[in-house]
Amino acid sequence: MYKIGEIAKQAGVTTRTLRYYEQLGLVSPDEITPNGYRYYNDRALDITKRIKNLQHVGLSLDEIKDVIGLYFQQKKELEAKEKTVGYLQLHLEQINSKISLLEKAREEIQEQISLTQELMSKLKSKKNG
Repeated sequence: MYKIGEIAKQAGVTTRTLRYYEQLGLVSPDEITPNGYRYYNDRALDITKRIKNLQHVGLSLDEIKDVIGLYFQQKKELEAKEKTVGYLQLHLEQINSKISLLEKAREEIQEQISLTQELMSKLKSKKNG
């Protein structure tokens, strides 16, 4: 059993984040003592680490909530991975779209810089000539 600070440290999150995960129903303590101390088991540690990993690859907490429970059911692990891949593919499409827009913006800015520099060069030539 882990206290909230221990599990947070091992999972690489803050205690505040862990409490937030609790509020969302993503993870829960195994025991809460009468004086309010939270104790977690190894499964909660594994879940918290998985949540952090899924966030790292771009899943939102809503998406994670949709798949996290499946990861810890042997018969549903494949389903969890399939759903996760679906979410990741969607995120990849969104990223590729943003990259395309940014590349176009970069080209337009580079073109504007070149045109402005040409104009400045012409103005300098007229001023000196």
